[in-house]
Amino acid sequence: MNQQESPKRRQVSPEVQQQIHQDSEHFRKCLDYLREHAAGEQEGFYGPDSMTWVIYREPVILLGGLRAILLQIAHPAVAIGVAQNSNFRGDLLGRARRTYTAMYQLVFGGLREAMGAAKRVHSLHSRVNGSLPAGAAGSQGEGRYRANDPLLQRWVLATLIDGALVVYETFVRPLSVEEKRRFYQESRLAAAQFGLLPEQMPPTLEAFYDWYHEQLAGDALRVEDTARELAGLLFNSPFTRGQLDELLTAGLLPQRWREAYGLAWGPGQQRAWRLLKGTMRRAINLTPPTLRCVTAWHQAQLRLAQARGKRPTVMARVLNTLDSYVDVPFSIRPVATKAPAADKH
Repeated sequence: MNQQESPKRRQVSPEVQQQIHQDSEHFRKCLDYLREHAAGEQEGFYGPDSMTWVIYREPVILLGGLRAILLQIAHPAVAIGVAQNSNFRGDLLGRARRTYTAMYQLVFGGLREAMGAAKRVHSLHSRVNGSLPAGAAGSQGEGRYRANDPLLQRWVLATLIDGALVVYETFVRPLSVEEKRRFYQESRLAAAQFGLLPEQMPPTLEAFYDWYHEQLAGDALRVEDTARELAGLLFNSPFTRGQLDELLTAGLLPQRWREAYGLAWGPGQQRAWRLLKGTMRRAINLTPPTLRCVTAWHQAQLRLAQARGKRPTVMARVLNTLDSYVDVPFSIRPVATKAPAADKH
């Protein structure tokens, strides 16, 4: 779900062109699956009754972004792909904003908007391919990688699925096993957005975590120089510089990866983490959902209300109007509002 500026176009071999064509044919099957299983034209892929909307309407989910990226780039091919193709170094803030906008379009957009976002992300990723350093193996063979490689896509998606659950339970409330199972089954739609058909994902939540924990404990993931360099950029950017982002990420990461990235986790950090976690959780639960939900969720509610002939909430109308004039954080795009019907006497 990482959207970025288009990588520079380069000459590609006939073999790579053939692989891109095969990926495109496969993605068309994924688009068919998305259309068939979407909640509706106005509801988009998931709809208001989904666990995906419940979880992603919380802005605190974004705090898991650094955790997800560090786990993603622990795969050497992902790290090298990001380093070679992304404007990660020159426009980190812009890249983050584009990524989150695409994410909210996929989650909260109507079907047309969400399908468009999925196609754009796939198109961008189709240009991300290249060579690995000597001795490094990509999942498609020695010396090569591509962003639309199913094995790499599965790993990136897995970090997002697990990260969303970890952050929600840490800062909002515990989820029941059934709620987690529902969320995981809904993530099959997210997989199709990445270009993965359902049979390319573990069939159940339990099978997913068996595979995921095996990956975390295995040898395929490792923090190499490229990953360390990218992590240094993340923790020293103008808008995240400081100890808070490192503390948040260290508290959310598994121990092995906290240590691999050299994040401090002594008694002082652990006390600060417990205090921060407790304070944030209390603050979140004392704030009514209407006031804390992301703008994209309100815009989706406005779109649904209009489609069903209901009156949108004041908050939805205010945020949507503001988004027409300024770039409101965590939004998708302003919903075209309809004039209220005249009262009939």
